[in-house]
Parts: sequence; structure tokens; C-alpha cells
Amino acid sequence: MITDNKEKIELIKEFLENSSNGRETQRALAVKLVLEGYRYERVSEILSVSLGFISKWVNAFNFGGINGLKSGYKGSKSYLTNQERTEIIEWLIEQKTWDISELEVYLIEKYDVVYQSLQSYYKILKEAKISWQKGQQINPRYHEEVTQKKTKK
Repeated sequence: MITDNKEKIELIKEFLENSSNGRETQRALAVKLVLEGYRYERVSEILSVSLGFISKWVNAFNFGGINGLKSGYKGSKSYLTNQERTEIIEWLIEQKTWDISELEVYLIEKYDVVYQSLQSYYKILKEAKISWQKGQQINPRYHEEVTQKKTKK
């Protein structure tokens, strides 16, 4: 059994050397420390994790090996392809002024895409190297008549 643990430890060491995911690294370290003979309480103190965390990942490693420690989340599928994003950026660059609402309408009409968060629209503007904060050349809140009345007072 000691040989078995040594092989498991070596497998985890190799995984740790090649892993760049912080969560996966923490999981592997917890399992490695347990395999090296540390008590769960001590591992919990060392890594600042819960006892349940340790138990979960030791079991995952025992049943799934290294793949049991890997993250299952791969992200969501993008609404737009790379080609579509490039077309949108080119369209944005051609515009004289930029506005989030114009971008929203353009995406709806041309690509049938509606984002839930404004952050997604900001990300597209950032890719086009356009600041959403300075997106408009003309202040939409500026009303010359109102300003002149205030100035006269």
C-alpha cells in the first residue's frame, strides 16, 4: 500500500508541475498532503480549506484519479463567432459616434443577440479599443436652450 501511495503522490506531483489552474492545484495539494500522512485537520490549517473540501477531493481522486481533480467547467458557448466579432468591431470603427444602445440594436438586428449584462457590450467596445465611458462625441444630455437659460440667471 505504501508503494501505491508513493505512486499516487508522484502522479500528483507531476500534475502540480503542469497545472496552471489555482483551484485544481489546491485540490491536488490537499490530496497529496493526506496521502503523505497529514491529518485532515492539519491539511485544513495549512491550506485554509474546510474538512469537507478535503474529503470531497480525496474521494474524487480515489474514484477518478487525476481527472477527478480537474475542473469540469469549460465556460459557456459564445453567442458570436470570432468572424462575427471581427465584423462588429469593423462596424464600430466605421461609426462617427458610439453608443451602447446603438450597439445593442445592431447586435439584435444583424445577429439576433441580446446580452443580459451591459458588461458584454463593454467588452466588445474594449476589443475595438473604444472606451464606453467616452463613447459619444456629443453629450446627449446637453441642451443648448436649458444651458442658456441657466447662464442668464
